[in-house]
Amino acid sequence: MFKKIASFLLCICLISSVALCLCSCDEDEGDNYPVTVADVTIEAEPLNIVVLSDSMADIISYMGYDVKMVGRSVETDQPFLAVVPTVGTATAPDIKAIISYETDLVIAENTLSDSTKKALSDAGIPVLVLKEATSMEELKTLYTNLGTALGGNVTGKTKGEESYDEFNTTLSDYNNAIPSNVVKTACYLYLDEQGTLCSFANGTLEHKLFSYCGAINSLSSQETNEVDLNNLKISTPTYIFYDSPQVLDYLNANSELSSMGALQNGNIYQVKKSDFSRLGTTTEENIYQMISFMFIEDKATPDEATPDTAQTETLPEASYSFS
Repeated sequence: MFKKIASFLLCICLISSVALCLCSCDEDEGDNYPVTVADVTIEAEPLNIVVLSDSMADIISYMGYDVKMVGRSVETDQPFLAVVPTVGTATAPDIKAIISYETDLVIAENTLSDSTKKALSDAGIPVLVLKEATSMEELKTLYTNLGTALGGNVTGKTKGEESYDEFNTTLSDYNNAIPSNVVKTACYLYLDEQGTLCSFANGTLEHKLFSYCGAINSLSSQETNEVDLNNLKISTPTYIFYDSPQVLDYLNANSELSSMGALQNGNIYQVKKSDFSRLGTTTEENIYQMISFMFIEDKATPDEATPDTAQTETLPEASYSFS
């Protein structure tokens, strides 16, 4: 008799627990959706998303929402997203492929044509268009908007805010781990579409991100992207970070620039300019590698190894001491 009563009470408890969980889930779902982000209303949590922006994809991966990605633009070529199938370019995606993946949200920048957005909308797929961040404040908003869209007004928004804080704190931790008594100078160089030598102008987001590498930016005072060649020669940076091999060709073709110590000593490291707009996993990894390249004292010298060998050397994971 006692066993029957106990079993009955246990059954009642289990039923009550299940009912409470279901109620909580309903309340959570109700709190999270629908949401409106950038004038787009999302009725329920997206499960299958297509991302047509390498910058947005990097942030989405950093937040842990890349598991929702069923498609990406060909420009979104980060190695850690290689398993996600491509669906054409960011400007001209394959609409049929997007529909075939049962996509319930497309995330893009403002490169999509109105006809493409209409075709997706007619197929019942909302298109969330967000602009790239140009400041840390805008970056925080971008993290929050993406989190809200993908996880809801409570869960997702919180994840977006916390992920941005983690991103910002990690970069600061890297920078703070550099010995204060070690001073090094560096600059970043790239060529624009006209073949003009450029760097990050003061006040830009790229300029801010580059500052986390811990070296004094020898071109920090320039107000435009175009580099004053005389200023570059006078500043004599100890390290040069560059976008492409064409930048090295440009420098080596100039007899005065080719004699700079950074080139002669092999203190050069390639970081693609596009990576500075991938404001999540990619940026965090690149800042870490730039700091490692400059501040690891026991790395191979140019005489002992090629620059490529020196560039791939890293510190143990989660070790932020660069002394």
